[in-house]
Amino acid sequence: MSASATATTTFALAALVGLASFGGLAVLALAVVLVGALVAAGWPELLDLPARRSSTAVVALVAVASAVVAVLAVTAARSAGSQVSGVLGQLPAVAALALLVAFAHQLLRRDGRPRLVESVTGVVTAQAVVVLAAAWVAVPTTYAGATLAPVVLAAVAATSAVAATTWPLRVAGPVNLLVGAATGWLVSSVTALLGGGGTAPLVGGTSAVSEGRWAVAGIVAGLGAGVLVSAWRALSTRLPAARTVPAALAVAAVPVALAGGGAYLVGRLLLV
Repeated sequence: MSASATATTTFALAALVGLASFGGLAVLALAVVLVGALVAAGWPELLDLPARRSSTAVVALVAVASAVVAVLAVTAARSAGSQVSGVLGQLPAVAALALLVAFAHQLLRRDGRPRLVESVTGVVTAQAVVVLAAAWVAVPTTYAGATLAPVVLAAVAATSAVAATTWPLRVAGPVNLLVGAATGWLVSSVTALLGGGGTAPLVGGTSAVSEGRWAVAGIVAGLGAGVLVSAWRALSTRLPAARTVPAALAVAAVPVALAGGGAYLVGRLLLV
């Protein structure tokens, strides 16, 4: 796959997750699982890991488990009518169990376990990516509501388009920061003007989020997207397998997955 095709895939996945944020908890969880599945399917080939099929299975299992735990946590929080402690307190436990699963996976290998450290490191890294992706499930429950997702994902898509150019990283990196911040500010400002979001769904009553807070949140989210996409481009372009189809799909899915954690933090900390 070409760099432009990879960026287009990132745009499509960002649009999918953004739209799913308005479609209910189950729809959003399915979209997140799809993103995680693409990471799981292409990650072993991207890093040229041994035991590719079992590595994919382990990462996919963690992706599904993370999404299910996030759904259960959000459902429980909604039933309790409280957001005081957040809704992602269980994901660290999922990450810890995922580490044990990664070790068990290595013990069950029957190929002599070559490149053991490389295999464990690669699988655990992919597990961390899909665990962070599960945070998208909780983004609609933040004080900003579901409208925060398009703000963050628009910045991810815009910066991915810049990363797909042939510009050297010393040029694309700073441009990504500007494009990300500008996109985040523009989309968040439009959101505030249209009156989208700005409620606290897990706290009794509603509270409007000011246009100023939306603008700050958009800029912060955009800058974060710029750093994320630029760093991922610097890493992924060095990998020989990055242009093969499964690996390229993983390359496209990773920024969308990683942005979930940042989006949740923005919604919880800045849009209050």
